[in-house]
Amino acid sequence: MPPSRSVTPLRAPDRTPLLFTVNMGLEDVAVDEFRERAGAAGLDVTDTDEAPFGLQSYALVEVDAAPEDALHLARQMRSVHHVLAPLYTFTLSTDGEEALQTIHDTVAALDVAAMETAGTFRASSVRQGTHDFTSVDVQTWAGGALDARYDASVDLEDYDVEVRVDVRDDRCLVSVQHTREALSRRQLEGYQPRAALKANVAYALLRLAHLDVPPDTLLDPFCGSGTLLLEAAALWPDTQCYGNDWNEEAVAGARQNVEAAGLSDQITIREGDAWQLADTFADVTADLIVTNPPFGVRMASSMDFYPFYRRVLGQMAEVLRPGGLVVMLVLRQGPFNTVLGESEQFTSRHVRAIEIGGLYPYVFVLERT
Repeated sequence: MPPSRSVTPLRAPDRTPLLFTVNMGLEDVAVDEFRERAGAAGLDVTDTDEAPFGLQSYALVEVDAAPEDALHLARQMRSVHHVLAPLYTFTLSTDGEEALQTIHDTVAALDVAAMETAGTFRASSVRQGTHDFTSVDVQTWAGGALDARYDASVDLEDYDVEVRVDVRDDRCLVSVQHTREALSRRQLEGYQPRAALKANVAYALLRLAHLDVPPDTLLDPFCGSGTLLLEAAALWPDTQCYGNDWNEEAVAGARQNVEAAGLSDQITIREGDAWQLADTFADVTADLIVTNPPFGVRMASSMDFYPFYRRVLGQMAEVLRPGGLVVMLVLRQGPFNTVLGESEQFTSRHVRAIEIGGLYPYVFVLERT
């Protein structure tokens, strides 16, 4: 350990802290999911933080359990990308060259137990804020420090240990990453359109309904590859799920994905225009609608979202029972708020912004009146 007072150790013998990387705006979903899983496993969560060390897109939990038990539970998470074991945090100078030197010298003096037995390693970094250096610079200086101290060689592909050295403003966080492949990278086999929703975001949207009991019937009017439906079926095995898409290729692809998952009895995909949703699903009354309508990024200059949202909400009201909920991603908040203000069929229960691939859509949770 370096003598600098700016270094704060984050490990303790009586608890195991875990750090999750998530989409910004979904930090609380990750905390709630881990609490639920820990409770079911009989583990006590002693502390949580939805903005640990001032970092966005991270969630911290501390659990009264051995590291191997806590990590076993963490690897089952569905709302997160990666699982990290936080080790140390320390402050940096605002001068870029001095900050990089501090990263090198501090990392070189830190005890990283996982490196003691590693044959190969890699250093990675996520940088947030304004700096005179890049994430690659951080990786290079931190990696050089680890290489000099430990008897392990750098291997960016076939590594035994990944040490994360993340920087936000004047704060540096050193962790060991315990997931090689992101937990959100599931459902990648079969049909996958370019703009498909990530599985962890789909799972989070389902949880944001905050239901006391699982719905009997769920509908996704813009189902695409079926990601939301597959996540819903995994979360609620007794829920009957329906998907709809106007695109013939998407319908065929979603059906292929459902069949490959062995869920054809639980998930039904229909082909139809969302503007005629009530006709396509005349035989269905949904308890919950969860959906990701087109953002219109490539057609934003020509698409009028006001009539689009008005017609879509009107059709949803036709197939949703009174008291039922809609959880919907909305990029164009202005026209959506106008439509919602004019609607006598829905009231807003919750709104939040999240980050998806550099875009910042809003999640709206609506109740059918």
